[in-house]
Amino acid sequence: MDAPRFLVIAVDHPSLDGSVSAFLDELRQEQRFFGRRSSACRKPFPSLIERLAARRTMRLGVLHGQRLIAMASVDNDGAVALAVAADFRRQGVGDQLMSVVSERAAAIGYPPLHRFSARRVRLAG
Repeated sequence: MDAPRFLVIAVDHPSLDGSVSAFLDELRQEQRFFGRRSSACRKPFPSLIERLAARRTMRLGVLHGQRLIAMASVDNDGAVALAVAADFRRQGVGDQLMSVVSERAAAIGYPPLHRFSARRVRLAG
């Protein structure tokens, strides 16, 4: 059975400012867990949320109905910041968004992409 497809959109249009703000607020309000639960219930770090909030050269999001449920931001050097709303994680949303981000980045000539994190992980080369 195929994973459900979601609508991937560019999020920098002014009409989406409220949706972007609501998504980022939702990430900021997530509860942080410790111990064994922390690996299964990861809260996005503030630095990740800041990168998503900053207007970069490319920002894409995933809509489910009228709700923004995921967002990715790409820097000029190919660093990708990506987050998915807690209730949509582990459903393939992030993978689908990353696939579109990779295709779009390659089409417009970005350098190889890498995930933004405390340590850089190569995604494409």
